[in-house]
Amino acid sequence: MSLSLSLKNYLDDLGLVAPEQLSLKFVKLLQAEHLARYSFNSLAVVMGEEVSLDLDAISQKIVTHGLGGYCFEHNKLTFELLKSVGYDVTLVMARVLNNQDHDVPRTHRVTLLTHDGVTYLIDTGFGANCPIAPLVLQPNLLQRVESDVYRILLKESGEYDVQIMKDGDYFTLYRFDLAVYSDADCVMGNFYSSHYPKAGFVNNLVASLKNADRTVTLKNHIMTMKHQDGTQERVLHSPKELHQVLTDVFGFDLELVIAEHLFDRFLADKLALLSSDEMGKRATS
Repeated sequence: MSLSLSLKNYLDDLGLVAPEQLSLKFVKLLQAEHLARYSFNSLAVVMGEEVSLDLDAISQKIVTHGLGGYCFEHNKLTFELLKSVGYDVTLVMARVLNNQDHDVPRTHRVTLLTHDGVTYLIDTGFGANCPIAPLVLQPNLLQRVESDVYRILLKESGEYDVQIMKDGDYFTLYRFDLAVYSDADCVMGNFYSSHYPKAGFVNNLVASLKNADRTVTLKNHIMTMKHQDGTQERVLHSPKELHQVLTDVFGFDLELVIAEHLFDRFLADKLALLSSDEMGKRATS
């Protein structure tokens, strides 16, 4: 087994050692540690930076500089490590549905891993709803991962829906099939996600970190903290508050002027609408 310097740095940063014998335990540790340490975010996209899918560039960005990223970066890093260690892995492309059954492009990258005759879904790049452990690719099986409950449905079309339990009902996250995909498909999906004017990451400042005890999420002006005792929301009203969250919570090394720029672009208008709604409610009460 030979690991590149980028992959060695990835393992070392997570405090893990490549297994001498392949096991699911190592995969679980890798997935959980990755999600707890490296943030899912749209920062590079909203700052107008090119999102490179070169493995060394991804490792530099996520591991060395702690800047996180989104699915095409996180899941490639995980995929390449698992492949280099010797696991049987397959690249899969998915359509992000967010509980709406509509026609959308494949803009999510995930991994299928087969071990001891069982196939698992491995995902380290789907933000707050990402499972922190492998999911068995078995239709209709209820799978509890810490405080989250997932299931995978097999559609008549042969596609699979990945769902999470929300408010007492299942919420469809994304849909994938078992077609053959390559890095070229990721290049297309990555370009769409980072450049298409209506793409979600182009129009929203998002970030999240997740471990077994808590999930913290930022979407524009709202930071949400979910833990076993419940969920708390905090509205960010100023560039200073945004800067504090980006630096203290997510660990970004950013100047206040960048937070001011992001605040003006992604928070100010939404806060103005929020204030208008509150004034309207008061006027009718």
